[in-house]
Amino acid sequence: MKPASILVTDDESGIRLMLKTALESDGYTVMEASNGRAALEVIKERTPDLVVLDLNMPVMDGMAVLEAMKTLVGIARPRVIILTAYGSIPAAVKATRLGAVDFLEKPITPNELRQTVRSVLDEPELNFPADVTVDARGYELVLNRIRKTLRMADYPSAEALLMKAADQKDNQSAAYFNLLGVLYEAQHRWRLARKCYGKALDADEKYEPARANMRRLADLQSFGRSTQAILLGDESDEVWMARIPESHN
Repeated sequence: MKPASILVTDDESGIRLMLKTALESDGYTVMEASNGRAALEVIKERTPDLVVLDLNMPVMDGMAVLEAMKTLVGIARPRVIILTAYGSIPAAVKATRLGAVDFLEKPITPNELRQTVRSVLDEPELNFPADVTVDARGYELVLNRIRKTLRMADYPSAEALLMKAADQKDNQSAAYFNLLGVLYEAQHRWRLARKCYGKALDADEKYEPARANMRRLADLQSFGRSTQAILLGDESDEVWMARIPESHN
């Protein structure tokens, strides 16, 4: 079987070397680009299976590459894992809305890179609704509206509101990350959901909805149990639930 081809794009040669070495050790065919414009040329000419794309680059940044990839005609679009600065969640959320399937926060380890690449290449490709513009005021108001849209299974509106919440607050709360995880889970993006639940626990290790969601995802992976995603636990300990599919296989 032909090994998957991967394009690594970063303006720092040392990072490209680390990415290339780590991925070639797993048997992948690896190409390089030092900026977004060069990456687009490689994508048009050689169509890699996957692109590892840094967001912060000269000439053409990662967001511009994702936007440009949406306009490509007659070319199979590769899956994209973005590289972003630690804590740059608003940028990561925006990138997933533009088509990225996962994100890694720098600095990354070779093992983390290899595991994420394997997971992305093994995962079936999904299509998601277009962006929806929704007016929102205030961080807590946005979170409350997100909870409502998720309970109503209005996922495009929930996604638009989550993006607004990310823009409005530098240090997102455990509730924000948990809600983002619920949205990704509803879209069957299990890996991103697990990552967001983990970030919720990083923000507040005692935040029970995220703890419950992490345990539930582990049960789903191990036993395929029918279960529900916990949206939030607010100050009155009220818990809202959203029905999700019985299995993620």
